[in-house]
Amino acid sequence: MNAEPKSKTPVECRFLLNAGAPARVFQEALRADSIAAQLSLAFRVYYRLRSLIPSPVRRLLQRCRAVRQAPDWYLPREFHLALCEAIAKAGDEGVPTIYPWPDGQRFAFVPTHDVETAEGWKNIEHIAKIEEEFGIRSSWNIVPYKYPVDMGLIRDLQSRGFEVGVHGYNHDGKLFTSRAIFDRRLPAMNAALAKFCVSGFRAPMVHRNLEWLQSLEIDHDGSYFDVDPYQAMPGGVGGVWPFIAGRFVELPYTLPQDHTLFVALHERDGRIWHEKLNYVAALGGLALVVTHPDYLDNELRVDAYRRLLGRVREFDHVWCTLPQDVAVWWRERDQLALNRESDEKWCISGPAAHRASASTLCAVPDRRFATSQNFAAPVHSGPALPRLEWIDLPFLRVTPKTSVAKTLV
Repeated sequence: MNAEPKSKTPVECRFLLNAGAPARVFQEALRADSIAAQLSLAFRVYYRLRSLIPSPVRRLLQRCRAVRQAPDWYLPREFHLALCEAIAKAGDEGVPTIYPWPDGQRFAFVPTHDVETAEGWKNIEHIAKIEEEFGIRSSWNIVPYKYPVDMGLIRDLQSRGFEVGVHGYNHDGKLFTSRAIFDRRLPAMNAALAKFCVSGFRAPMVHRNLEWLQSLEIDHDGSYFDVDPYQAMPGGVGGVWPFIAGRFVELPYTLPQDHTLFVALHERDGRIWHEKLNYVAALGGLALVVTHPDYLDNELRVDAYRRLLGRVREFDHVWCTLPQDVAVWWRERDQLALNRESDEKWCISGPAAHRASASTLCAVPDRRFATSQNFAAPVHSGPALPRLEWIDLPFLRVTPKTSVAKTLV
């Protein structure tokens, strides 16, 4: 019954910032997550018996689970403070880099859904139509070997601009309990990826092992998060940006799951979603949310999700997109180079330079984040965090096919 030991971070990873003290903050957070992401003895017993426990009883156990956390548990406070300190030590200019997002977008919003049960499958169309009303498309992660999968609905979703991904094997909680079980199920999971014609994956219950996941034939994964103390495998990578993780791009979710808010914490609205959205937007991050059609099962919860979509549409320069598109861009960004041409100009070079911009990330210790919609005190107040700000840099773009394309001020 003992958990298998996990290697710390054997997979080569590249982050938003890849040099000096700021890079070490990202690396240390991932290392700490790889150590923390193990099931306790109680959870290992639970998942062995889970198939014998009726669903209403499982939900009652989830509601009764006691996890004491700070009021602003949804903010990666420790990571944020460490990153601020590292950037402040870099000097007044901050840390110059390629801005996280292309084409003048300031942050990205990516809605995703994990379809856990046949009942959730029946609710897909209802949620998809709501998103279409807002001009938004999402990704639907399907459990391939648990309930009947209608390939007609999958093809219909894809034809309407939605993405489909694979959500583990059969959602029994055992996938990461041993390497033998994972390897035994691996061919079937890769077969499902091929059958659905998809390249995205998320592990059930966000159980995770970065080294094992490399065996999947995927381009992007969504099994990590910035912070979420309510998961069976706790931890978190801290950062609210994607990162290159070996063979794929990792897209951590950064807005709390609907199950956490509505089932575990008995929240009745989406105020925490809005607070976290403001935080991620201010950081130029990836606002990726995980919901389930299984839990968006009453009008109160659906209205909360609808309000979140409406709030997203109030932002200027937000890239509402899909996981596959973020992964493509993040690989393109990874191939770009930023060099200083003079005291006044920087140069971006590489195949996707025409989409990129140069910025510096600065720590502003005398200013504080405000996460509520009116930028006063947050609803679930805690000590305000020091502010990180992006400052645009003047730069030139150079692509392999052209000389200097244009200068931006």
